[in-house]
Amino acid sequence: MPSVEDPPGEQLGHLNFAQGLAIAVTCSIFSAIWIIVRPRGLVVQVCTCSFVLSLVCTQLLMKELASSVKFRYPAIVTSLHFLSVWLVSWMFWAAQGELFHRCNPASLGSSRRFFTFVLPIAASLPLSIVFNNTSLLYMGAGLAGVVGTMAPIITAILTHFLGRRISRHGWMGVLVATCGASFIAIGEAGDPGKEDSLVLFGLLFCTMSVFLRAVKAVLQDQLLEPTAYASRVDLEQGKGGVNGASPPSLSPMHVWALTAPPCTLLAFAYAVTTESLTSAFHELTTTSIFFVLISCLSATILNVLGLMSVKQLGASSMQIVGKLNTIVLLALSMGFWGESMPKEVLAGTLFVLLGVAIFERGGSMRPSKTTPPKQSQLEVDRS
Repeated sequence: MPSVEDPPGEQLGHLNFAQGLAIAVTCSIFSAIWIIVRPRGLVVQVCTCSFVLSLVCTQLLMKELASSVKFRYPAIVTSLHFLSVWLVSWMFWAAQGELFHRCNPASLGSSRRFFTFVLPIAASLPLSIVFNNTSLLYMGAGLAGVVGTMAPIITAILTHFLGRRISRHGWMGVLVATCGASFIAIGEAGDPGKEDSLVLFGLLFCTMSVFLRAVKAVLQDQLLEPTAYASRVDLEQGKGGVNGASPPSLSPMHVWALTAPPCTLLAFAYAVTTESLTSAFHELTTTSIFFVLISCLSATILNVLGLMSVKQLGASSMQIVGKLNTIVLLALSMGFWGESMPKEVLAGTLFVLLGVAIFERGGSMRPSKTTPPKQSQLEVDRS
């Protein structure tokens, strides 16, 4: 009877093949992203690929922190991530000599914009985490992932409703990418489901979480590129009007300088109500401190690049690209942690990449006849 176990040389060969395949899949994903956004220039290519890479690194670090290091305080670590972004954004503007201006809500032009955009953005981040964690009490993680795939299309609907027109090619790209993300989520689903009578509550909380993430992305987009919403231009037909002078656009670091403080406070308030600061402090070790600090660095890069991606690609396209981190995580898990990759995930990846390509092609069909409203000198100086 043949041995169940393979010889050591064959085991090593299988391991190396799996790792090589994982690296090949990962490189293929980033190469596809690089090619798709090539018309937007080198800076956008680097930022988009770095955004996906930092998203993967942050999730892997959080996974390692909970599973291997045994430091299971995700809410506290998340609040530290926002605190890191707060400190970095303020240090950035302090080095520029503009700390008091950029961190002042008056830098938005009006207090109304602060209450309309900044506070809702700050509230949506921790609330989306709360609703997502609550939904997992009533439904399986696989079903939650399927619901989460609706984020790109919800974001597209919100951006269109608020004035940023999407072409027919763009809508087709969103739908194709959403289908691909659904395939990926179905392939990931492996957790046992909850009782059917409780699934409805889980769906409600999960949908609210997805909606809040979409709202956050759209509000950030409006702060970063207000002219895209104020001009009311139909990208498909090449016509439209201007609804008055648009407010000045903000830089990603300016947006974080305003949103990071309230976001950190709300995230910390959630952390202290759900986790024990005393227990977390007593469980700190040299290893856990190292992983927390590295995760803070990765999360800070992720959050900054995330806003840069919103500014360069738009909220809808950024949400679609963000879904590609799932296949990268699964590929690395397959090669280095021995997990399997369902065929649905591979098929879904192709659909997501195709959706991004279609959306980018539709988004590039911008009319040349309609020019954006000219900013006043005051707006130029303040931006």
